[in-house]
Amino acid sequence: MAGAKSAWINNALTFAAQREDLYSGCRKILRNRTVSFPLDLSGLQLSDAGYTSSKLKMLVKNYLHEESLKTAVDLWQLRLEKAKYGSVSFTTFNHFVKGKGTLNEILEKKSKRASVFGPCIQSVVITWISRKEVQVDVFYRTTEWLKKFPADIVLIRDVLLAPFKLDKFTGQVNFHFANITIHPMYFVTILPHLEKPTMVLEGLKKKDKYFHDWVVKWSARYLCPQYSRGIQKFAQAMRVKKDAEERLDKQTIKNLQKYLVTNHPGHRNDYEGDEDEE
Repeated sequence: MAGAKSAWINNALTFAAQREDLYSGCRKILRNRTVSFPLDLSGLQLSDAGYTSSKLKMLVKNYLHEESLKTAVDLWQLRLEKAKYGSVSFTTFNHFVKGKGTLNEILEKKSKRASVFGPCIQSVVITWISRKEVQVDVFYRTTEWLKKFPADIVLIRDVLLAPFKLDKFTGQVNFHFANITIHPMYFVTILPHLEKPTMVLEGLKKKDKYFHDWVVKWSARYLCPQYSRGIQKFAQAMRVKKDAEERLDKQTIKNLQKYLVTNHPGHRNDYEGDEDEE
């Protein structure tokens, strides 16, 4: 792994093991974090997080504010001509709530697990440092790191930053998060990228037993038939299950099944799965 893909996975493991600022149900919440990625954001694809091209189309609809982006591109051209320190920015507020109609109408249609809250990505700032260096800053209200965030990276790289033609510059993309969610229902998404996933789980157990137990419960729901209770009626969970089964090889699945059964803490009655909170 290299570039953005490596940065996503490495930070996922770091965040999962870090002490939480708070828990919301089984979700670990981290507050006020900044993470830097290579400027080109290379090496990461939608398929790495279990998505197809339809995910990018949805993100474009939600976050591409064409007038703001076009203005920023024009201003960036002026900045390049001046070749002096300065910055341009554009908004990603292409929607205010998730859904169509008034807030009350949307709430009536949504399931109790689906989110109505507005844009996770707030804005993007591009700063000219020198003829060779550019810094990009992306500001977030919130994100879910294990599955939702990597799709954002593809959007930012392939759609939002592409018109600025930054390939001749060095620098980095700095992501500023008011809130980061590490949701155990999505931990299985990164397992295909790990050489020894059971060793990673065992390390997580030593750092945060509470979160580890939730990761085990959720991963077992996907990979162990005897623990699949409760997810069949939840579309998001079934998509995650299908992706995990397709991207993990048979031997890895067997090894994980053995580990998950051995370490399973037992079930409570609640589902603890906000399907689209971030």
